[in-house]
Amino acid sequence: MLFFLKENSSFYKKLMITNPNNNFQMIINRDGLIMKDYKELLAKWEHILHRVENNNGTVHPIELGKRATNQEIKKKENEVGYDLPPSYKHVLQNVGKSLSFYYSFSEDTMIPSEFRDIFSGEINWNIDYLQGLDELADDLMDGDEDYGKTLRGKLEFAHSANGDIYAFDMLVDGQEKPVIYWDHEEDEVTYIADSFIDYLWRITELGCVGSEIWQLEYFLNDAGLETTSPAAHRWKSWFRSFTETTIDDVKHDKDLLISYVIYKKKLDDDATYLLQQIDKKELFDVLRQKLNKRKDYNDQKVICEIIGSVLGDYAKNWVESLWKEEQNIIDSSLRSYLTAMCMSEARGLSLVFNYLYDISNNQINGFEALNHLGSFHSRDVLSWMEIHVNFPVTESWDELFVRSEFTWSDIKKWSKLEEKHEVTLIHALEKYVYGKRFNHEPFHSIPDLPTQSEFIELLVELRDKQVLKKRISPLENVIQNIHVLY
Repeated sequence: MLFFLKENSSFYKKLMITNPNNNFQMIINRDGLIMKDYKELLAKWEHILHRVENNNGTVHPIELGKRATNQEIKKKENEVGYDLPPSYKHVLQNVGKSLSFYYSFSEDTMIPSEFRDIFSGEINWNIDYLQGLDELADDLMDGDEDYGKTLRGKLEFAHSANGDIYAFDMLVDGQEKPVIYWDHEEDEVTYIADSFIDYLWRITELGCVGSEIWQLEYFLNDAGLETTSPAAHRWKSWFRSFTETTIDDVKHDKDLLISYVIYKKKLDDDATYLLQQIDKKELFDVLRQKLNKRKDYNDQKVICEIIGSVLGDYAKNWVESLWKEEQNIIDSSLRSYLTAMCMSEARGLSLVFNYLYDISNNQINGFEALNHLGSFHSRDVLSWMEIHVNFPVTESWDELFVRSEFTWSDIKKWSKLEEKHEVTLIHALEKYVYGKRFNHEPFHSIPDLPTQSEFIELLVELRDKQVLKKRISPLENVIQNIHVLY
């Protein structure tokens, strides 16, 4: 029986194997192991899904279509204008004309940081997906610019969740055709495997990692998916033994607990309580070491949140040192967050105000203002905003107003100031009411509120001054939901 793979493939050889007792395809993989009727592949896929499911991942089981007939394949070949690659055709006839399965890891699965973009796994094909991509390439023509030239001569057989394409490169000599991946955003083609069966074996050996290119890129080189690289060996070793991790599993180990919180990117009440039980000096030393080693912003952000929430003013001298010119270990917005959490309000605000003046070129941006002042929750920020707020106020000025512990007196005052202050107030009140209605975050309670009728009277007066609907509608929404403020 024919074993259909590309000649001179690095993984396979073209062989004729017969079995007098059974008419099944026998496939020899790169290690010389024999697989009968694709049962080994199906068993491996079931095992992968079982491992993920046993660790509380999400699993969509294998869905297998009927086997394709010779007539169906000949009809499809006539439709697409190509002879199908032999190994793909053989899979359609002996496994199924369609197959799909999918998994995603549990949120409590700590995937190694070097593989941070891997979160799921998937394989799919369907004879109905088959289509030549020349027509799509023609659609991408723009005058003399052939933007779709990388698609010419390609035969799509599957697509990834983000709309990218898996295809055969039909322009390559020989019966077997390599599998390629087309990135629709970058218009780039990536070589995946020598043939369809080559692709199935390689992706299976890697745990069927997710179909998007950013999940595969850890294991790609010019020859396609690489299953024997150091990175592949590390991934396979982890995949064989991974387990879901909960906070109970790490609560007695300081290093594991900190690593767990950094990985989860979330400092909740349980984690905060456990971290508070650690000696402050020990905790601070470990966090500073990790901050120096981790360059990813999100990793640094959660480390700073631990320092700010758990250590507070214990770290004030170190935070003060971050304002020296030679200190540049974290993003400036994280430095401002630590300043708000660890230093006195007066000292912290003076440092941040001066920094914003220095970078503003006389026009302070609302996004920058929020990034650097949003964690102070100080009414002194409102006084500063009176001078510096500018249009468009919805670019974070309204959010900064909400976070700055405004009072009823501030509402009355800002409703009588300039247009930019009025509009800031309008959108801030809308944002505040929305947050209160849907409990998006713990908003402060507005002190010294008057009766509802007095509040509505002020809002109606403010609404009647407006001309633009985009300012009237938010005020009407606040009036209709005034009860949530009381």
